[in-house]
Amino acid sequence: MSTEHRKAHDAIIMVTDVCDTLAELVPTTIDEFIADTRTQWAVEMGLIRIGEGVNRIPNAVLAEFDAQPWRQIIGMRNFAVYQYDDLDPRRVWRTVTIEMPALRDYLADTVLPGVS
Repeated sequence: MSTEHRKAHDAIIMVTDVCDTLAELVPTTIDEFIADTRTQWAVEMGLIRIGEGVNRIPNAVLAEFDAQPWRQIIGMRNFAVYQYDDLDPRRVWRTVTIEMPALRDYLADTVLPGVS
């Protein structure tokens, strides 16, 4: 396995682990999520970690798997870090309940086997 693929492999494992943790953490309904600031902040931190992990995957590897909006994932990380006061809990909810599971499955089912 090349150094690039080893880096990608390690980052993907970390990102899928964060996705799994967030899936356990998120309440069942959006109303519960909006009412729970602690969970919102924990989820936002998880999204930051996901963006950091994706950012560690070498660009050459990301280019091999172009079915995900990699730049947007990293952009969400940057938004959460620098404009956290502007984060809409409903947007975070959509991200963590719709987009994150799709990303996790894509990484585990498509990318990880391709870099292992």
